[in-house]
Amino acid sequence: MNLHNEITEPDGLKGRFTQLSQTLQAYLSAFNEVAIVSITDLKGNILYVNDKFVEVSQYSKGELLGKNHRIIKSEFHSKEFFKDMWSTIADGKPWRGEIKNKAKDGSYYWVDTVIIPVKDRNGKPFQYLSIRNLVTEQKENEEKLISYQKDLLKQKKQLKEAQAVAKTGSWFVDISSNKIEWSEETYRIFEIPSDTPMSYELFLQYVHPDDKAIVDENWGKAMHTGFYEVEHRIKTASGEKWVRERARFDFNPSAALNTVLGTVQDITDKKKTEQAVEEAARQYRELFNHSPFAVGIADKKTLRFLKVNETAVKLYGYSEEEFLQLSIPDLRLPEEKEILFAAIEQGKYAADKSARKHVKKNGDIILAEPTISEIIYDGKEALLISINDVTDKVKIEQELADEKYYKQREIDRAALEAEEKSRNEIGMELHDNINQLLVASTLYIKGIVTASEEDNLQLQQGTNIINNAIEEIRKLSSRFVAPSMKNLTLTEAIEFLTQSIKLSGCKVKLQSNMIEEQFDESFKVNLYRIIQELFSNIIKYAQATEINVNLKQENKLLLLEVIDNGKGFNVEQKAKGIGLANIRHRAKLYEGKCNIKSSPGNGCSVAIKFVLS
Repeated sequence: MNLHNEITEPDGLKGRFTQLSQTLQAYLSAFNEVAIVSITDLKGNILYVNDKFVEVSQYSKGELLGKNHRIIKSEFHSKEFFKDMWSTIADGKPWRGEIKNKAKDGSYYWVDTVIIPVKDRNGKPFQYLSIRNLVTEQKENEEKLISYQKDLLKQKKQLKEAQAVAKTGSWFVDISSNKIEWSEETYRIFEIPSDTPMSYELFLQYVHPDDKAIVDENWGKAMHTGFYEVEHRIKTASGEKWVRERARFDFNPSAALNTVLGTVQDITDKKKTEQAVEEAARQYRELFNHSPFAVGIADKKTLRFLKVNETAVKLYGYSEEEFLQLSIPDLRLPEEKEILFAAIEQGKYAADKSARKHVKKNGDIILAEPTISEIIYDGKEALLISINDVTDKVKIEQELADEKYYKQREIDRAALEAEEKSRNEIGMELHDNINQLLVASTLYIKGIVTASEEDNLQLQQGTNIINNAIEEIRKLSSRFVAPSMKNLTLTEAIEFLTQSIKLSGCKVKLQSNMIEEQFDESFKVNLYRIIQELFSNIIKYAQATEINVNLKQENKLLLLEVIDNGKGFNVEQKAKGIGLANIRHRAKLYEGKCNIKSSPGNGCSVAIKFVLS
């Protein structure tokens, strides 16, 4: 290619860069093999593309030159994304980001992009040089990891729930894909072939017409409470059935419904038994004593137990005689008795079906989920209380939540390590290859014999542009590549980082008493990146003159404090950038709790406490 013909010079001057173009020709030929390069004017109109750009975009040079860069726009990114990019480069500053583009055949590809403003002799940008690396495969791998994790968690959760509830079907709703999954037991309850595709409309066809309103009502309530529970009738091939449905709603961070995981239990026999109890005392006593739940009858006024079943005796450890000397508050924790009395006084006790802590005779605590009804027993107003011991169920749910958290943390750490590796490779490529080519270019320029002072000025301007590019690439590569913790201690790496901060005129004081031998490589790199991000935020926004960095280790705790005397900010307001969010995310991956204190005019203090393994 010939830059003399393809690059438009400011002020309409022609031929001034001919010698410079020849000098850069060797560099550009090599660069053409490893990077996607383009040059545009200030409006984004394409002036030059290299062969790599043509290969990836699938457009010919004739189709690209003179066209606006929007020709490969994918419509994936927001307006704010490109507004930030244009604002940065128009100000004469380099910009870097990952962009999703669209090729001529409609396929998409991702590029890690660095845009460098090319400035005239007055320091004003007149063109933009874009350097890109293809990262499509890395992006696709990240999406596959996320998809795999969601499927894995869903399968494990369904399996746990199915094991926890005997003879109870399960169902799962994925709102994003409008997909409903039923277990085999659920299909059996509804007497539907298990290969029948399920939808909410098909489900409603089996709900008894008189009960559809209550199903819709409880679903609507669950959108606010997160918990769905309803009993209703269904129509099946063998006749009418009663079922109890329970579900927990999972919402995303923006409060939109994400997934629903529920159970359905065939309670037809229970309903028939309740009717039989109303008709015959004998059948009632049989049901009472052999119920799988702990059941008791208590006087509504005194709350003393009048009768309990065998399940209650086995569950709580009291004999039937001992039970009849107790009242409902005797099974509650001392600190919860006032809550119980308040609920009774307000008439809310019978309606409250939430799980609560009960105390057994031996002092053990269980989680009891009650069903409370008001009845007449021996001519007295009484409460019929059926207790479902959900201790194991809650324990399983907690184990599932813990497993989900730790599995997600493993994936996030792996993604972070992959990102760190990618950053190192990009940084080394910039520093070792591109910078060397740029340095070589300046040596060629110095050897050019000029014919006039005007030529000298033009060559000097070209040299300055290359030197600026070298400096910007050096800064970028230093941010990409973390110091090797095998050659440097973490403290030494942080001290080296403080030296670059001191060059900006900001005083940095570092105090450290870490035992670094207890840290693995990934934790040290992560800690270094957190401090690097904090320094970057302080230099960009705080206008601080002093920074204090403290690293204190006590047994299994490590405290990182970074304090500056800058202009501060309102921590209640949402930050525009992602710096603080990245810091919090990195801290959380290693059991770190982040606390930020700041206010306008009073500097900022960031304290992160890590629990060491």
